[in-house]
Amino acid sequence: MPDLIIHEQLKIKEYDNWDLFLHVQQYPYIGRCYAWAKRDDAQSIIGISPEEVVELFGFVIPEWNHAVSKLFNHDLPNVAFLGNRTPHLHAQLIPRYKSPREFCKINFTDPRPGGNFAPYPKKEIPLEMLLQIKTEIKRAI
Repeated sequence: MPDLIIHEQLKIKEYDNWDLFLHVQQYPYIGRCYAWAKRDDAQSIIGISPEEVVELFGFVIPEWNHAVSKLFNHDLPNVAFLGNRTPHLHAQLIPRYKSPREFCKINFTDPRPGGNFAPYPKKEIPLEMLLQIKTEIKRAI
């Protein structure tokens, strides 16, 4: 139950077909989010509907990209549809950085600029800071 409560606290915006959430794992990719398909039977990218495509690529991703660019000046957006651990349609939105970014005295350093985002070092970020990042992205959208 605590994971579900934290999950709901990290919701940034609701769309018709998607919910945008701040990813709990912000380190090392500050501004990392994911878009979660609202349709219960949406299991993978293969079954994405035309309406979901239009909203995701026409609104959700561009709004997230604009907000993260404004706040953290990322160098490149990565979008991944994996579903390996969670078999539900969702898009990982991962900002990539060629140089470190600092937020609340934490240095966020992309371990492989220009390479695959995973694997990456993990660092737990306090809930209060996660909520602050979420609020900043929500305002920027």
